[in-house]
Order: sequence, then structure tokens, then C-alpha cells
Amino acid sequence: MAMLPFIAAGCGGRPAQEPDPVPVMIAVVEPGDITSTIVVPCRLEGAEEAVLSVAVPAAVTSVLVSEGDRVMKGDVLLTLETDGMLAAGMSTAAARVSAARAAREYAAGNLARAEALYESGALSESGIESARASDASAQATLGLACVGYQQAASEAALGQVRAPFSGTVTRVWARTGNPAAGNLVALSGGEVFEASLSFAPCRLRDLHAGQPVFFETAIHPGELFDGVVTAVSPSVDPVSGLACCTAQFSDNAGRLRPGISGTATVALVTETEAIVVSQSAMERLPDGGWRVAVIEDGRCRFRTVEVGLQEGFDWQILTGLHEGDSLVVFGINALTEGCRITEAAE
Repeated sequence: MAMLPFIAAGCGGRPAQEPDPVPVMIAVVEPGDITSTIVVPCRLEGAEEAVLSVAVPAAVTSVLVSEGDRVMKGDVLLTLETDGMLAAGMSTAAARVSAARAAREYAAGNLARAEALYESGALSESGIESARASDASAQATLGLACVGYQQAASEAALGQVRAPFSGTVTRVWARTGNPAAGNLVALSGGEVFEASLSFAPCRLRDLHAGQPVFFETAIHPGELFDGVVTAVSPSVDPVSGLACCTAQFSDNAGRLRPGISGTATVALVTETEAIVVSQSAMERLPDGGWRVAVIEDGRCRFRTVEVGLQEGFDWQILTGLHEGDSLVVFGINALTEGCRITEAAE
């Protein structure tokens, strides 16, 4: 009978004390902007390039440039010892100009017809972009053909190979004393650079010409160079299984060079006034979904959320969270449903 007081005390004792509040970091949900992006490695090439050669036999008497040199339009790159036959190269260069001009006129006519069809709704966006790209390519080919004619004229008169535009020497094949056969000097110029971007085929539906793209390189840490998507290939490479687009970047300050590697970030679509949450405030569920924790009357309440766009470690929340909610932004993994919450000191 001596045990009875202890048993009675155990049955009628005080209830177990509720655990202390869990300290977490809290923020009030406010609308913001989010942009879906693709980040891919790439290598810059000159958008305006020329491989210089001579049309008839000659000997190289001097090479005045090296790879990486910056040259101005009209600078002498190398000199030749000719036998007076270089003038024959002008006829070849002139023929190339005629062919390029005819191709340009044909592309311009196609573009005019395509624009009329596009205005009437009979041609898709990709169709008009393809026509514009063809016209731009034909125009660039004509420009290079004209440059080649000017070069041929210069060679015939002076026995010199000059830079047809300002830029950077990317390759030098010519050697003093050797015959001037084949390619002599490669020049990449202008303030515009191109990069070929490869990406998963599922992204084809999201990409189109005109989208903004930003180039970043370890050579200039922290700097972003603005660019734009100029063309998107409608087909997938059969070897790599990847799709491809072309981007152009401008650099008026002369800080970029052909051959520089880095990453390109393509901005696909932007949503404004969206609910945006850092992934650190979200917890992955066993079924692959996400949940967040909000504070209601000082206690944790979990909510399953539907996500939309992703930008880095930020997610757009489509459903389950609202403006003005008190969101646990750090510490969700330590919480249980209904537990008391207190805001941690920063």
C-alpha cells in the first residue's frame, strides 16, 4: 500500500511542458520580378572575319604582324614580291563581287515577300526571322566580297596585303621567303562578337531571335557584356543531340577579343509582380513537390506550393503562398507542423 501515493501522483501530475519556440529567420512575402534563363559555356569569335590570300603566285618578303596584334584599317600586314601578275587577281575578286551582289538582291527580294506574308498572317515568326537572317548573311557576304576586291586592287598596285578593317589578327600562316600560296592572315574585326550556344532540344520552344543574352568571362570578373540572340537553328545536331543558337555581343571599349571563353546567360521570359522565393525557404517533398512554412498565430503551418519559373536558386510560386504571408526563409528543416516559432536574431 505504500506505493499508492506515488502512483496517484503520477496519474494526476502536471502535463508535459511544451517545447521552446524554434528560432527561424522570417520575411514578409512581397511581389517581385523573376526571369527564366539558360546558362551555357561559349567561346567568342569575331562577327566580322576575313581570311586574306592572294589570287596569283607571289613571294612573301616580310610579315609585319603576329597573332593577337590589333591593327587598323589600311595597315600593311605583309609585303609581297610580285611578277606583275597580281592584277589578274582583280578579275577574280570582281567576279566574286558580282556573284555576291546577285545573291544579295535575291535574298532582299525574298525578304520583301516574306514581310508581306508575315504582315498578312500567312508566315510564322520563325519564317520571317529565317528570311531576315538570309538577307543579313547575303549582305555580309557582299561586304566581304567588296573588301576582297579592294584588297586585290591594293596588292596589284603595291605588292602589299593590308587590313580591310580594324580588328585583331587571329592567325598568321605567311612566312618570310615562302610562296604566298593559300591562306596568309586571318583577321577578326569590329566591335561585334559572335558565339554559338548549344542547349537541350527541349529549350527550342523557348528561344527566339531578339532575346537578351549576357556574356561573362573570368578575364573580366564581375562584368557583364550585353548581347542578343540573332538566330536559332530549328534542327538538332545528330552527333551531340543538342540544339544551337547564335548570339552577338557588342564591346565599344575594346575589352573583348576573339577566342575568349566564358558563359552566356540567355534571358528567356520575365514575370513581373510575381511571388518569388529562395530555394533555401523551400523543402522538397517525397513526391518531388515543394512545401514552405508560414507563421500563423505564432505557430508553423506547412503549405504545399506549385512552382513556375526558376532563376538560379530563386523560384516563382504559382499557388500556395500569398503577398503579406510571414514566410520562414531559413530554418524550415528544423520545424514540425504546429510548433511554436520565434524570429532569430540576425
